[in-house]
Amino acid sequence: MIDGMADPRVQVRDKALSLLVRREHSRGELQEKLIQRGFKRSLVDQVLDELCARNELSDVRYAQALISHRAKAGYGPAYIRQELRKRNVAPEIIDSLLVEVEVSWIEIASAKHSSRFPDPVIQDYRDWARRASYLQRRGFDTDTICQVLGEWQSPG
Repeated sequence: MIDGMADPRVQVRDKALSLLVRREHSRGELQEKLIQRGFKRSLVDQVLDELCARNELSDVRYAQALISHRAKAGYGPAYIRQELRKRNVAPEIIDSLLVEVEVSWIEIASAKHSSRFPDPVIQDYRDWARRASYLQRRGFDTDTICQVLGEWQSPG
């Protein structure tokens, strides 16, 4: 005890673990939260290094959980990639996990499209573009969108 206070390193570790108990965090996200709470960056980095070494903090595990959760909620790989980047997950981790994840992006996009647009008949180009835009905002690429909606063919 220093001046009646717990060791700052112990305070950082305890706070980090209390945040991790609630849900997985990326290293960058946890670092940001701890620094916002007034802890010194150098101390935070040391504690996070220790947590990573003991596998109590893992960007891979965090990314796997987020990918699974977002895919189940109907989001595509582009949306998920952007969200993981915002949370400071390394691009190589994101890329490798999105490649090895066992989900059908076409099935997810199709289910999302069906729930949003109950009428499967596409009326005109404007309707097709509106549906395509919806799927694109949810993170699906052009190939997936075309597989779900079909290529736009003008009548005649």
